[in-house]
Amino acid sequence: MFLAMRTLIESTNIEAPASIVWNALNDFGDVAAWAPYMRISHLVGEQESGIGTRRAMQHELGFRFEECVTLWLDGEGYDFDVVKAPWPMGAVTESWRMDDNGTTVTVTTRVHYGMKFGPLGVLFDWLLLRFIVRREMRSGVRGLEEYAERKA
Repeated sequence: MFLAMRTLIESTNIEAPASIVWNALNDFGDVAAWAPYMRISHLVGEQESGIGTRRAMQHELGFRFEECVTLWLDGEGYDFDVVKAPWPMGAVTESWRMDDNGTTVTVTTRVHYGMKFGPLGVLFDWLLLRFIVRREMRSGVRGLEEYAERKA
């Protein structure tokens, strides 16, 4: 059981056509193209999109993990679970959504996670981990913004 589930949210406005933003998000296996903290990313298996699509990644800190899509909204976004989340996190789910505003695209990501080790894990999250997760979320949305705006 995980205590004190936390949800963090980050958004950005991207000055690029929605098609360019979606093309970046839709290439689920190549998140390393725009997420600054990912060194390697690739699909696992033959499936390229939709529920059940999996990707494997290597973080800049060296740890590896996988993600599996649980909800796919073509042209809008997706949700996924992190398989074997980095220690000391427990269950981790993440979502990415885009909203075409005409001249800009708003992209929002949400990370929902719990901590292992009961109250000790909750304390670790409160003291440090939530700041690290939020920093990476900001880096991710900014990386996507820079990538899409260069392509526009």
